Amino acid sequence: MKELVLSRQYAVIALDGLESLHPSVAKSAVIRAIAAAKVLEEVMYTEAESDPAVFIPKLNEAVEAAKDLGKKGAKQIEEEMAGLLEADGLMEQIPDILGCDMDYYTAGVELKAYRSDEDTYIRIREGLRAEILEEGVISTECAVLLWLLRESGCIHDLFSVSEQDQVQRRMTDAAAENEIFRAMWQTEFHSAVESFAGRFLRAKHNLFKNPYLEGVNLIFPYLERRKAIFIDFVVLGTDVQSRRIAVMEHLSKMGHYVEEVKSGSETLLKIDNAYYRIFPTVKRAYKVPIQGANLVPVYQM
Repeated sequence: MKELVLSRQYAVIALDGLESLHPSVAKSAVIRAIAAAKVLEEVMYTEAESDPAVFIPKLNEAVEAAKDLGKKGAKQIEEEMAGLLEADGLMEQIPDILGCDMDYYTAGVELKAYRSDEDTYIRIREGLRAEILEEGVISTECAVLLWLLRESGCIHDLFSVSEQDQVQRRMTDAAAENEIFRAMWQTEFHSAVESFAGRFLRAKHNLFKNPYLEGVNLIFPYLERRKAIFIDFVVLGTDVQSRRIAVMEHLSKMGHYVEEVKSGSETLLKIDNAYYRIFPTVKRAYKVPIQGANLVPVYQM
């Protein structure tokens, strides 16, 4: 497999699971970060990568590119990146898991999402985790990827809360010795995303609060990237295993890769490249009780 440049590595991680047909706050944040990554690629992998006099002005240019990106430019970048990754077999468009929710599939709403190639996704994710969580030299590529993931709200997909503390410590130590890392780690462009998301915030989407880790002081901004869904089926008279099987069969029928994964004492469902907990529940529609199960996304614990 050929090595991927910065923007493509980032896109494999960040576009995974996001809606492909419709705009969203999360996707807007990712596309802005791709725009920034493409600017930084002009000096990455060259001698200028370690030259603050060249890299820092390019960093400022990247931030402006992210902040100034309009809807037309964002759409163009999305289509170009998705097309490149699809052509290389690194990404595909599948039915969005939200389309498996009772309210959506009964209404016949078409929803699509990006799904990254699993092997490539894992290789990039684990390579990044290994470099930043283990002691040793941090490469510029690793530092830039972390910065892009932080600024676009993707950091929770890769690192637990305790690991975020470790990431912050490692980057703070590195920034004390590296002028480029210091300038980058102190630079933000997610405020543009916050402004863009104003109308969503009024609808109780809180950009900087993780609803799955309520009460925890998070280092990095949180942006909701995955949603809980409800699947209807008969709960009464069934056991835990049969309920999981019913959910897995439904998801597989809708075009998703599904498998059971042990996590300590509980069993999670791995759906494509994400993990979910399953809870039997009853939902009411027009006062009629409907049996089924909720699937709630699990971020790094």
